[in-house]
Amino acid sequence: MKKMKYAFSFLFLFAGLLIIAGCANTVSAENAYVTLDINPSVELIVTPKEKVVYANPLNEDGEVLLADLQLVGLDLDDAIELIIETAVELGYIDVDEEEETIVSVTAISKNSQIGELIRNRVKQHIDNAFLERGMVGRGQDKGENGYVPAFLEEAQSYEVSPGFLFLAKKAVFVNDELTLEVAVEMEVDELQAIIREAFEDHKEIAHTLKDEFLAARQELFDEYHPQFENYEAQIEDLEMQIVDLEAQIELGEGDVEALEAEKADLETQLAALQEEFATLRAEFKEKLMELRDEFLEETKALRAQFKQMHQHLRETHQQRVQEFRDEMESRRDELMDRIEEFQRNRP
Repeated sequence: MKKMKYAFSFLFLFAGLLIIAGCANTVSAENAYVTLDINPSVELIVTPKEKVVYANPLNEDGEVLLADLQLVGLDLDDAIELIIETAVELGYIDVDEEEETIVSVTAISKNSQIGELIRNRVKQHIDNAFLERGMVGRGQDKGENGYVPAFLEEAQSYEVSPGFLFLAKKAVFVNDELTLEVAVEMEVDELQAIIREAFEDHKEIAHTLKDEFLAARQELFDEYHPQFENYEAQIEDLEMQIVDLEAQIELGEGDVEALEAEKADLETQLAALQEEFATLRAEFKEKLMELRDEFLEETKALRAQFKQMHQHLRETHQQRVQEFRDEMESRRDELMDRIEEFQRNRP
């Protein structure tokens, strides 16, 4: 009950969230939210026509991988090709012919058939990228063993899939007005809209800073939430008293003039409380914005470092990758059977 009240409080406090969710009608309900985990890990939003409309890293290596890439606007096959190629160039995928590489894939859509179709297409594009390079690798569904037990238990407690919980948590991370209790009740396309809006407004904090940011944000929630509950309780109590007085006045019970005066006094108190509550909510929202802005500044500095790391890794592996490319055609012919068998034996 406490969790539900907490969620209700934040819905009441941030009516603007409904407007944000309303942006979902600008995002196709059939778009798929896709994650790829090599490591690095990245996330995409893909249309049914296989066009990438959103791309973002999910860990520090993902930050480095995407530091110099523009995936938005690409066809899915081109985006997958670029991700695999860059992962090879930066050394995240070993070019050793004995190395077997598995890319874990998830895809979730409001339309389950589209979600399954995109997931299979992603795996197919990954397989093709490895096959073309003569590398033993494949795309593979991320099973439950790809999540820590505590995450699976949390998904079960909310009665949602692990993939949906992952998406919901991402939406909560990028939107300070959203609680997880509310997010898990939303539709996939609504969550996608929230994520894309943060991306387009350049309000996404680097994943490396995620834990630190969430801890700081939680401190603010813990500071203000008890005050919100106190105001809500007082307001509810006054409203009930006013309703009771109105009933007495309507029935003509007792001294109606005195009841009217008491009602007017309570309404004055209620208006004052509501104004104080609104001021407190505005103060809280301002502090949330300041906190996110602070972390966004840190993100800018970090992303400059990620670009440098990207270039350094590319230079470090340049000679080995070039040797690999020079032998790629002969290697592909030599390993074709082994690669195809490895890809066929996907769980």
